[in-house]
Amino acid sequence: MTPTAAAPKASLRNSGHIHDYMMLPAFVKILSHGETPSIELHKAKHKAMAAMATAQNTFFVLSIQGENGSTAWFHLIEQGKRLGLGFAGAYTCTTEILHTVLQEHVYEKDAIKANKLKEEERLVLQTMVADSTPIDWLKTTVARCLKLDATDIHFEVQNDYARLRIRRDGIMRKVTHFPSRVVNNGLAAGYTILAEEGSRSEVAFNALAVQSAMIPLEVHGQKVLLRYQSHPTVGGYDAIMRVLRVGDAHKTRLPSLAGLGYTPWQLERIQEATASAWGGVFVAGITGSGKTTTLSSLLSQLAQDGQRKIISIEDPVEYQVPGVNHFSIRRKTHDPKANPFEEAMLAFLRMDPDVGMFGEIRDQMSGHMAHAAIQTGHKLLTTVHATSALGIIARLTSQHIGLIREDVCTPDFLSILVYQVLIPKNCVHCSVPALQVMNPQALAAYEKHFKLDPSQFRCASDNGCPHCQVSGLENNDNVHAGVSGVKVCAEVIPITTELMHLMRKHEDIQARELWLSQRQSRFDEEDMLGKEAWGHALYEMSRGVLDPYHFERSFGPPAILATSRNIH
Repeated sequence: MTPTAAAPKASLRNSGHIHDYMMLPAFVKILSHGETPSIELHKAKHKAMAAMATAQNTFFVLSIQGENGSTAWFHLIEQGKRLGLGFAGAYTCTTEILHTVLQEHVYEKDAIKANKLKEEERLVLQTMVADSTPIDWLKTTVARCLKLDATDIHFEVQNDYARLRIRRDGIMRKVTHFPSRVVNNGLAAGYTILAEEGSRSEVAFNALAVQSAMIPLEVHGQKVLLRYQSHPTVGGYDAIMRVLRVGDAHKTRLPSLAGLGYTPWQLERIQEATASAWGGVFVAGITGSGKTTTLSSLLSQLAQDGQRKIISIEDPVEYQVPGVNHFSIRRKTHDPKANPFEEAMLAFLRMDPDVGMFGEIRDQMSGHMAHAAIQTGHKLLTTVHATSALGIIARLTSQHIGLIREDVCTPDFLSILVYQVLIPKNCVHCSVPALQVMNPQALAAYEKHFKLDPSQFRCASDNGCPHCQVSGLENNDNVHAGVSGVKVCAEVIPITTELMHLMRKHEDIQARELWLSQRQSRFDEEDMLGKEAWGHALYEMSRGVLDPYHFERSFGPPAILATSRNIH
């Protein structure tokens, strides 16, 4: 076995607990494992402990917690001493760390074999490799991230090591490190073997290429779908997995719009729009802003009376809502001419529905299908990638989607425009008064521009508390990490004739000024007429729900906002 040349430079200690691979002392060989081990270890203990030889003619023992001090543990130390090696200490570690060490240095042949599978061999060998070490590592790692309530899993591979981070409560948090080879093998097995047929952008895993796929997993009885996307970086690559918890809406506890964070004023306008017999409810936001959750919550409300035929077309279905007929469609990336969405949308028009949900309008085909559905009298709920509620119209009439302004800018086509963002919520148990931790000048800006009372503001604590933090996350260098959950901050614009006239004439700036001019309430009041999403966030800040730090990360400094919106 060749020495681990790039191992972290860490001095051996007599004892200690290792929770991150980067803490592992340097070693050149595993004495207790492999085809010809130097030290005998009972097979039942192979995943519980190991003896590691160092370049200094010494050895140390690595064991999971609870095994140190056992008979097998003492026997391992005695055998190492009989080899003439100096005993350099004993360390405990997480099961994951020991598993990673063994995978990298003992089971690597299995990983290479799995990575080199040919396409025609995959189906035959799928069952045989289901329990292989790389796939087991991937499942274990995903399970760990799910336990930490991750919405996205990030593998950031740089040279010899890969950092694992997750997005939790809207914030990126560090989990641990792995050897790059372990991550490569695990992702290769997941991409090449487990990914759904037709979803892979390429046949086999390639760290040097931009790749995407849908990877289904079942973890502790929970079915999840991982939306995989990777891209090369300088010195490595990034692989991101969006976690889609696929399942029944009751089991996944689909929240109400009020539970998501919409105010009573916004709820009333949305309910009025969805109650109308025609037109589209368009929800915009960046990736990961909860648009699909909002639409699924609306569908759940519409389906309660059982008097409507409701069909959803999604890629993939994230929530199975009772009373809704779901079409789960997969785009076949290897065949760009094939578009199963077009067939599903054409079928939708012929199936006598009352209400439809299109997961996203993203191209000319889906745009024209949405237009056809609304024009033929169907109620439609859908999402659009845009940076504001009025920006939805610009997006729909852009060259990429290609709808005509005269067709879009009518109350018959548009029922309501919604834009939403997700902001981390302060933990109610450990948040602190902003006056204690923030610069007085920074707080004064909110009072000057928005007439808010800074004495009511609260900030998330840096390290959180037992109520909002979980073990398994790095707590070093945390800033405002004491948050618990996220909430929607939204802009909800009912359609008016005057607004449509301006948008039809491409007077988008004047249309926004008209909308903002309708504001009659203060920013610390819940009436959201004439307020953008940041106005909703200001209201939540005035109640101590949101931290000014997270507000500015989402919307920018208050002075710039006030100037750009001509607020005095």
